Amino acid sequence: MVIDMRKQPGSANYYFYQNHEGQVVFCITPDPPILGIKDLSTSEFLPMVAKRMLSIYPRLKNLKIRRTWRGQYPMTPDGFPIVGRPKNLSNYVNAVGMSGQGFMLGPGLGEVISRIVTNTTNENDEKVLKSFSLYRDFSGMEAFK
Repeated sequence: MVIDMRKQPGSANYYFYQNHEGQVVFCITPDPPILGIKDLSTSEFLPMVAKRMLSIYPRLKNLKIRRTWRGQYPMTPDGFPIVGRPKNLSNYVNAVGMSGQGFMLGPGLGEVISRIVTNTTNENDEKVLKSFSLYRDFSGMEAFK
């Protein structure tokens, strides 16, 4: 996977990788963010993607685009997920708002969530859960911005 975290006009970051079938999968994060629930595929971002991809890896200049899709990141205002038990529901655990980082955060959060469910959280878990609480102050900014 190639990740370009440099902010450029129209985009906050960008990545691409080649999957096991040989297809190149890429994603660009628009800046400013597109808020709402738009989920129809669009090709309006392709010129920006092509320019950015070729600036990193020019050998992909003859790449053919087979399809596009549009997804959404469930995000909180501070960019951190919400993980933990809500105050008024006894048999419920939140694990939402991963901001597109679910695969990266999943293994570690899975362990923490298993300890929440079994009531065996430790001191480190409690520190993490405080940062990810549904009841925290959301006025902060994403850690990587």
